[in-house]
Amino acid sequence: MAMNQITKMRLPDGREVAFVDWTDKPIFSTIEILSGTTTQEMNWFQYVQGDSVPAFAPVAVTAQRSANDWDTNLAAPGSMASTEEMLVYAIRPEVYRRHVTTAATPDFSAPAALDAPDGEPMPTSTMLAVLSMRCLLSLEISKKVFSQASFGYYNQGFGVYTSDNAGGTQLGMQGMPTQTSVRALTIPQHIGGQEKFRVFLTNVDDGTVSTPGLELGAVAPGSNDEDTDDRVFARIKINLDGLYKRPVS
Repeated sequence: MAMNQITKMRLPDGREVAFVDWTDKPIFSTIEILSGTTTQEMNWFQYVQGDSVPAFAPVAVTAQRSANDWDTNLAAPGSMASTEEMLVYAIRPEVYRRHVTTAATPDFSAPAALDAPDGEPMPTSTMLAVLSMRCLLSLEISKKVFSQASFGYYNQGFGVYTSDNAGGTQLGMQGMPTQTSVRALTIPQHIGGQEKFRVFLTNVDDGTVSTPGLELGAVAPGSNDEDTDDRVFARIKINLDGLYKRPVS
């Protein structure tokens, strides 16, 4: 008995995408952001395995990690390979909380294990709230922005879920861990072979200072003041979820 099967899709601009050698596989990329950085724009998908994982800090970075297969699965930096294509249905960020040994000389290749990490690598609700309040997340294809909203607009939709209070630190995650919570793009965005693309985070100036630092450290446990741990950094992986055309061998 013959089965109905989608063989091609017509895009809004009239182009047709044929589903030959396509699979359900996200592409992903990771960056690291130390609390207090004043970098205004931070990019994903601009490196491949073996390159340095981009790390942003308020001071010069001492060392960066070498990207492995957890950090990225991109074949070519900043673009699809000639035999690849992608239909992006959703943008799904993963956020993890780690610490560098010292903030003065941040070494991202060897994160410190604190005496009381308070739920690490789970992010704190403060870290997620700051990212949502201060940052825009954008998907750009061929120098055109096709999706842009506050960081908190995009739901991770999977992973560990908690509402616990660990040692005075309120832990959280990026939205509810259910597939139905994921913000799907109304129109899937197409990335063609060798087409340039990036996802970037914009640290938006809220007008309080000329070069605002992105404070991701949680308020010290048991304290009512605004002291923050300046060794805290966010390890953020962006998953572009959708249909991926496998390279032809």
